[in-house]
Amino acid sequence: MKQLKISKFYAVLSVLFSLLFTTCVHDQNSEYSANLIIPEQGTIPNQYIVRFKDGVVNLEKMNPSNLSRQNRPAMAEEKLTIVKSKVIEMVQDLGVKEEAILDIYAELFQGFSVILSHDQLESLLSNPNIKTIEQDMEIRLPELSIEFLSPGLRNQQTPCGITNAGGSAGGSGSSKWIWILDTGIDLDHPDLNVETNGSFAKSFVKGSKSPDDCHGHGTHCAGIVAAIDNSIGVVGVSAGARVVPVRVLGCNGSGTTSAILSGLNHIAANDEPGDVINISLGGYWGSNCATNSSYVSALTNLSNAGTLIAIAAGNSSANASLYTPACINAANLHTIASMTCAKGWSSFSNFGIPPCDWIATGSSVYSTYKGGAYATLSGTSMAAPHVAGIMHQNQSAPNQNGSVTNGGLSYKIAVR
Repeated sequence: MKQLKISKFYAVLSVLFSLLFTTCVHDQNSEYSANLIIPEQGTIPNQYIVRFKDGVVNLEKMNPSNLSRQNRPAMAEEKLTIVKSKVIEMVQDLGVKEEAILDIYAELFQGFSVILSHDQLESLLSNPNIKTIEQDMEIRLPELSIEFLSPGLRNQQTPCGITNAGGSAGGSGSSKWIWILDTGIDLDHPDLNVETNGSFAKSFVKGSKSPDDCHGHGTHCAGIVAAIDNSIGVVGVSAGARVVPVRVLGCNGSGTTSAILSGLNHIAANDEPGDVINISLGGYWGSNCATNSSYVSALTNLSNAGTLIAIAAGNSSANASLYTPACINAANLHTIASMTCAKGWSSFSNFGIPPCDWIATGSSVYSTYKGGAYATLSGTSMAAPHVAGIMHQNQSAPNQNGSVTNGGLSYKIAVR
């Protein structure tokens, strides 16, 4: 019996050694293996974002920087067509049908999002042209709690958040646009200067081509940034500035990382240095968010090109470094925590320095809403557009006027 146990022990040891050796050989022969990145929560089964290595498709001669804004959409379509042909060439031998290809990326990075079987995923991971494959993730806004709703027009108010941000200033004369990456914008709201040209105002929500807001969140953010200085409703930080809807979230406030990346690539194809993006959305990622999240290269490239970006820190009363894209740090990118009208800490706000760069009013903010209405909402979603309006006015980062202390950290109050 003792001899049998010893034999079994050596047999098991032999199997373990064999497995270890096999794994090592696999690693040594995996020079073409792409990194597989999986967020800790919210992943979508079998749905992936595939990023090419640099230079797989050479688009250097198609740089639109010397084109007028009006001529850029045609160039963007041409680039998408070129990258798509490469994508189809890459996946056709794997049995991936064209309808499984969800999005094509040609601006901030080259790649695509796609539905894959396990075997197709394994094959792509060994493709020498692939840099990373990230499992797609669902993004969902918190349930909106409308604290006040006014369906009709009221005499113009200046909400405390605007006052706390240094007051309102005229933005209608600026050639720089403010892109609202969100649920869309109410396209005919009487208190907003909305860009409605379909080449720029876009929806990346599957099954819906309209950038009109059927949720309300995006319209609320747009009003904080840039509601018109007139006799009705509210006034924004950069009053009357042109706001552009890039709809990436549906009527229920949900979307995907892959669709949001399509929205960011669309903005990159059509923006100019000095344009502003407001990103009041995000989701839990987990550890290594600031290095592994797919937003990192996209938003860093946008920031380095001179686009000014405001991002909501999140509403989970947690460390913002675990939430994407709030976790990202870049030169022209600012993550925003929330304070009250009286400049106290908002209990729902995510925290941490870094990644939080500034704080602005996010509690009980009155602004424009879908259907020509006005509403009061709370969230870091409302804090971020105050900073977006400030940056549109300043054409640079905010200035500081005071601070809010929480958890032993001092958060700078953003003003014009």
